[in-house]
Amino acid sequence: MNIKNICQNLYATLNLERKMVGVKFIFTKDHFEKLDIPKLNSKVTYCYMVKMASNGREFKANEENFKCLASARALGIISSNNYVDSGQHYGKHGLYDSLATAKKVQKDITFINHSIYGIEIRPLENFVEEPDVVVIITNPYSVMRIVQAYTYKYGVHKNITLGGNQGICSECTAVPYEKNDINISTLCSGTRFFCKWDESDMGVGFPFNKLKDIENGILKTLNPTEPNHKKKEIELKTKNIENNIDVKYNENYFVNYK
Repeated sequence: MNIKNICQNLYATLNLERKMVGVKFIFTKDHFEKLDIPKLNSKVTYCYMVKMASNGREFKANEENFKCLASARALGIISSNNYVDSGQHYGKHGLYDSLATAKKVQKDITFINHSIYGIEIRPLENFVEEPDVVVIITNPYSVMRIVQAYTYKYGVHKNITLGGNQGICSECTAVPYEKNDINISTLCSGTRFFCKWDESDMGVGFPFNKLKDIENGILKTLNPTEPNHKKKEIELKTKNIENNIDVKYNENYFVNYK
């Protein structure tokens, strides 16, 4: 799979203001230390790591770099505990109606259920070895197009995990990895505070093994879904790349719908 070519096509056909981010899980200390990439030299939230990568940074990080313990638990960097699993930890913040609801929410928040030593995180196009998960922070329109691309191949997704908490660490990373499927997120208050995302931003994550199908779905549904003015923008972008993207005007299902 030619990651760079796929990324070229996706950047040309999706209105992305940031880099798509690849996340690769590192399972052992030995592998982590041998990985030829700078180690993050600060302690930040995982979602901020994603933001850094979406702006072009690349690095590796382990437990000592995780400022947010909730994300470290979600990604298997540290183990959960009874205080968290029982719902007491989040229940005390007033996020839920009762301890029972807090416990249920905590049970339903997806954690990676095995130990991970660290992560490698880069703009997707910079990966040589395949990452495990792709995370994209973008606008609702582009999320719609990605969902349409997914639906082109797999049909309607009937199992979105969405709770408004742990938006990037769980909903955009752990969920796609554990379920081997796409997931969308409205993000969470924490990541919106720390990362200063736009209010219109959303997140989408999917396992890397679905990247080629997402690309194919974007290209196959371009002509029936995109209005002419967006096709013009796409056509201008594709002039700068070698890949041949077939743009046809006046072939929108919603204009010709009868």
